[in-house]
Amino acid sequence: MPLGGLQDELDYILGRRTQRYWVAYLLGIPTAFIYPLIWMSRIAEELKAKAIGMGIAGPYTSWWHMFGWNVFGILLMGPAVATQRFFDTLNKIESKLNETPYPPSCADGAARDIDGTDRAETMR
Repeated sequence: MPLGGLQDELDYILGRRTQRYWVAYLLGIPTAFIYPLIWMSRIAEELKAKAIGMGIAGPYTSWWHMFGWNVFGILLMGPAVATQRFFDTLNKIESKLNETPYPPSCADGAARDIDGTDRAETMR
């Protein structure tokens, strides 16, 4: 998918197909961009749960961090703070996944998840 790098990463890390970001932003137009704010906050909370589950040290992004900085910190560079923490947590998770050795069943070159399931099958 063109321009889908971040979307594909989120799908892989969260283990499910997330809503496409462009759909969230289109739905934001009639909702005064409240919908994409809630959508981003939910993704942030899922990333926090994933990071804690993997044993990654904080600080993490969270629903309240994303929502609070974007709403109440708008005059204090709040969206930048929230985005930095979001991508910091995402980067920590990706670094941890890169450290994890592939299972022996990946010697054939197939893209598989950590548990050995075929990645192409889980993405459908």
